Parts: sequence; C-alpha cells; structure tokens
Amino acid sequence: MHLAICDDHIADRKQMERLLDRESDRRIPTSGVLYVDSYGSEQSILATPMIYDAIFMDMDQDGADAIRIANALRDAGTSVPIVFCCGKTDYRKAAHLPQNALFLDKPIQAAELSSMIDRLLLFVSHRERKLEFRNMTETFYLREKELLYARPQDTRHMYLRLSDGQERVAESSFTNFCATLSDCSCFVSLSSKAILNLHYVSEVSFFKATLADGTAIRLAFGEAGALKKALGKYQNQLA
Repeated sequence: MHLAICDDHIADRKQMERLLDRESDRRIPTSGVLYVDSYGSEQSILATPMIYDAIFMDMDQDGADAIRIANALRDAGTSVPIVFCCGKTDYRKAAHLPQNALFLDKPIQAAELSSMIDRLLLFVSHRERKLEFRNMTETFYLREKELLYARPQDTRHMYLRLSDGQERVAESSFTNFCATLSDCSCFVSLSSKAILNLHYVSEVSFFKATLADGTAIRLAFGEAGALKKALGKYQNQLA
C-alpha cells in the first residue's frame, strides 16, 4: 500500500514516518510493505496525488488549509481516504469536509495508527483501481468500466473508445497495453488485437461480437467459442 504524509509540522511529520516504518516492518509477513512518501508543502502533494492509496493530512501553518487542500485533491480526481491528523486543529469540526474523510488524534498512538491501517487496507481491497495511461499531452486515469474497447492505432499508439462515447489515444504498444490490463478479468484480447471489455459484450455470433453501444467487432474463425467461454466465466464471477 502506498501512503502519503502531508504535514507542515516537521517534528510531527518525522514522527509519523517513524511510526509507519515500524508498522511496515511489523506487517511484512502479512499484508506487506507500506510505501511512504512525506511532504511538507501543498504544491508537492498536489503534483502526484493519484499514486497513493491514502493520505495523512495536517496542514495549517503559513496560510495552509488542510480542508482546502483535501478538496483540491478531490478536484484532481483522487477518491482515496484522507486521514486528518487532529492536533492544534480539530478537523472533525470543519465545514466542507471532503468525502471519505477519517480522523486520528495527535500525538499519534501506535495502536490507533495500526487500527487505521487495517481500515485503509480493507478499503484498498474493495476499491476498483484506476488504470493509468499517457500520451504526448497528458496522463489520464480510467476505471475498468470506463473503457469499452481498444485497438492499435499504429505501433506506438492505442485508440481507446470509452463507455460514454469519448475517444482517447494512449501512447503504448499493444503488448505494453495488454500488460497494463493484465490484472483486470473483464478484458479479453482478440486475434485482431482488439481488446474488448466483457462487461459491454451484448452478443457473440459466429464472426462478430456486438458491444453495448452497437459497435461490431469482427472475430476470426473459431474465435467466437473462446469469447463466449470468457464471457460466461466473467458473468459467473459477477454473480
């Protein structure tokens, strides 16, 4: 699990780093290593918020406002838990708290932090992860159900059709794109190098797969049987 500490109190920040290092060592045989990055400014955490599974937050010095920063993180697209560490400021009483806000009291106690990590691990195990793609102008993130299908545009780019009708281009070879989706059970690759999201396959005939938006994808000889089998397996998983 990847965690961020965002605290402009340097002594508190260092103490949280030590506590999380000890917690990580304790969890290596069970839930694995905790990867921790530490930030002391608003600008640094806003630069890379999407890589974290949870953020520990206490920013209230020199004009900083943890609630405003947390809402900026939400606006940037991250929905992970933000754990407000309450010391001089009791964030529980704040207006405009972001969704998925949790709280710890300073000074942070090891037992309470361990309990919080348990909650965060449970959240990570149940959330739908976002897939990261890049092109020349941007990095963008999609949930599994947002990608309808994809196919190579050329040897270095993939054309993406989204479930809401949008079209995007990702800079990736077909092989690397498949590797990005390798942990997602809803995607299947065809011999034509088209990648379909099984969630949106509405019909499979002998030489054609029809998607929910009406798109027809040509199938190679004998490919319909394998696609029907994959579709049945996926539907059983959902059930």
